[in-house]
Amino acid sequence: MQTETLERLNHVCGLLSGVASAIRAETVAILPTRDHVAIIRHYDKLRQATERIKLAREALNEMEEDLSRVQIPNVMDEHNIRTITIEDVGRVTVSYRFSCSMLDKEAGLNWLKENGHGGIITETVHYMTLAAFAKSQLEEEGQDLPEDIFKTGTSPYTSITKVK
Repeated sequence: MQTETLERLNHVCGLLSGVASAIRAETVAILPTRDHVAIIRHYDKLRQATERIKLAREALNEMEEDLSRVQIPNVMDEHNIRTITIEDVGRVTVSYRFSCSMLDKEAGLNWLKENGHGGIITETVHYMTLAAFAKSQLEEEGQDLPEDIFKTGTSPYTSITKVK
């Protein structure tokens, strides 16, 4: 990155830190009013600001991912380099992560078992599935899950839906 670009980035980050401090102070000031409408409006503006920052970060993340996963591996491959040490950066290495999924889960599990690899199979429940189950048990069946086996809880959150 060019020196001017880095300086601009540092300046923007400094401004953003200052804005975050100002918003924090405004939040601290508005909460004691207990004016729910004013607090919700403040929250909505904060959400909008967070979304704008998120979009900017996503653009930077996309560029970072492209450089990391495509551009740098390609150019290093062109130079027949796998690892290089660069002053003021460090050791740069292009590595590969393997991934694997089962196109047919039942067939995949059977193949692993039949070929002596059943030990890598684990039984799991996704955390969101378990949470949904616990909620339905309470709301539909009126039953809590056993406290000595499961830890359940709720946490509030606020959502805003724009009205047309």
